[in-house]
Amino acid sequence: MARNTQHELLTSPSPDIRARQRFVLALKRNGEQLRRRFVAKADAVAELPPGSSDTRLEDAITLLYSENAYRAICTVKRAGQEMMWDTIEDSIEAELPRLQELYEEARARPVGGSLTLDETLQAGEEWNAARVHLQPGGYLRNRTPNDLMAGALYEEGGALYSRGQGVGTKESKAECIIRFLEGWKPDFQPTRILDVACSAGASSVPYALAYPNAEVHAIDIGEGLLRYAHARAQSIGAPVHFHQMNAERIDFPDESFDLIVSHNAMHEMSARTQQAMFDETHRLLRPGGICIHQDLPLKFSDMSMIRQADIMFDEWYNGELHWSEYAQTDCRAGLERAGFAPEAIHCEPFPLLDKTMSWLLAAAQKSGERATS
Repeated sequence: MARNTQHELLTSPSPDIRARQRFVLALKRNGEQLRRRFVAKADAVAELPPGSSDTRLEDAITLLYSENAYRAICTVKRAGQEMMWDTIEDSIEAELPRLQELYEEARARPVGGSLTLDETLQAGEEWNAARVHLQPGGYLRNRTPNDLMAGALYEEGGALYSRGQGVGTKESKAECIIRFLEGWKPDFQPTRILDVACSAGASSVPYALAYPNAEVHAIDIGEGLLRYAHARAQSIGAPVHFHQMNAERIDFPDESFDLIVSHNAMHEMSARTQQAMFDETHRLLRPGGICIHQDLPLKFSDMSMIRQADIMFDEWYNGELHWSEYAQTDCRAGLERAGFAPEAIHCEPFPLLDKTMSWLLAAAQKSGERATS
């Protein structure tokens, strides 16, 4: 399956919108190349005074962001992101009635999936106010009954952003995990799977297709994300059960799943929420069960101070609320705190098939004998 699976909920932008998107892609690609070259040059000549890591980071920020050329590059980067969303929102708005009809049809389609929403769930002020990646209305956008705009924006925005970053299209994040799992534990065949923080459901569907005998569940806090995810899965013919739940308190009984996964979720969480997800993962896994939490291999310990200063842009101006916090977390230590044995943990970057980038896979297997039935 290609990384960006085609299905009937995707929009067909008008020629005018396609032209705008091509311009945005060129702007973002050229801007990213300029930024990388500038940061590499600044890194090569920077002379920072000695001191604590916090003090040296402040000095690096002052040095980098005082450069007029760098500030201009940042302005272009921010403008390109906002322009990207404008083109995507215009395309979706033009087809929103059609998407709403498809959602209603999906609810009645006997594919085997389901959608369960919880109107009492409180996501917290942080998420109500956040515009992660500057997505219009944020992940919790829910302006009308049966609103699914958040999910449509998330999927089409992610696809266009990845094209601008040059990320390969041969393999999805979920398929990367499945390929890793086949090599790490070749005899492992899960019968119940949970996808945590599933967003628009693009990473949930491959598990239903790869393990047709498994029961696949997926959770997120956003109603609009989940409505879209459900309609998307039904359209593809993948039986996934979507639930509105918080990753800190997952409403399933102990030892309910053989495989628990998440995709690009850890860097969107505070350290406290990430640890709670690890704790819940351990509680929910059956003996012998496996978790694999996938994300960007973003670690301050591997970066110069100038590079650290550069990536702070996304936290300040691109809605990445926990960017620097994630860059300083230790997934291996978090999994150990949750109860996984050190020797049962695997935390390493794993490359995509086309080698355009690698994902960090924080994997662990719960101790105990796994049931065969």
